[in-house]
Amino acid sequence: MRVALLSPTPSSYYARATASLLREIEGIELVGVVIRSMFSWSRFRSELRRDGPRLLRKIHQKLILGEAVYSEDDPATMRTLVRDLGLQSGSLKSDARRWGIPCATTLEHNHPHTERFLRRLLPDLIVFTGGGLVRRNILELAPLGVLNCHSGILPRYRGMDVVEWALLEGAGSGSVGLTTHIMDPGVDTGPILMKHIEQIQPGDSIDGIRKRLEPRMVSLMVESVHGLQQGTLKPRPQRPGDGRQYFVMHPRLLTLAEKAVKGSSAPIK
Repeated sequence: MRVALLSPTPSSYYARATASLLREIEGIELVGVVIRSMFSWSRFRSELRRDGPRLLRKIHQKLILGEAVYSEDDPATMRTLVRDLGLQSGSLKSDARRWGIPCATTLEHNHPHTERFLRRLLPDLIVFTGGGLVRRNILELAPLGVLNCHSGILPRYRGMDVVEWALLEGAGSGSVGLTTHIMDPGVDTGPILMKHIEQIQPGDSIDGIRKRLEPRMVSLMVESVHGLQQGTLKPRPQRPGDGRQYFVMHPRLLTLAEKAVKGSSAPIK
């Protein structure tokens, strides 16, 4: 199986770890990577309108703090995974050079330059590790489509902040986790492959849950690619009415969600 990978940034741990592990699977060939450029003023303005001040916190955490956002006391984080894979330094671009595979940098994943690059690679499957919405010109390029790992349980929780919304709504066990799916033009409405249910632990926080989910996203993505390659996984279509789309959570609701996960207030029904 020929696989291409889309990365949101050159330094994405998620993209680098996924690419590294895919290369270890017999019968899967990582034929190229596309890296979205770090800065685009139009994209920055759009994301700032959507996310508000928290976008600046995300930029600070990813570009300034890096590994420092992870606790040394918690081994189940992305920091441990990238260290085990020997990826704590460098970038996806340098990884691709070392592996001897083609690499392209583009303003947006939907850009014609991306499409032309991917068409030359002839991928059977495209693996998406972040970087905005993907349009039809990319979605329909590979025979098996574009694979994504959504940080929520589909079909119920589509869209943004679905860890937080699930906790706020008090949906109970099985409401927080991950889902791999084949992307379509909708928002998290494409056919489902695999799910991972995350158990909420005593003393948990939203940040702690999200950090714990990060390395699991890598393994679930790799397992899904392998399952497609082996023919043991078949995408299961979603019905539109089985879930709803969520949007960025207001800071006041985020505070209530944090209290709910810590058990200091009753979940909102």
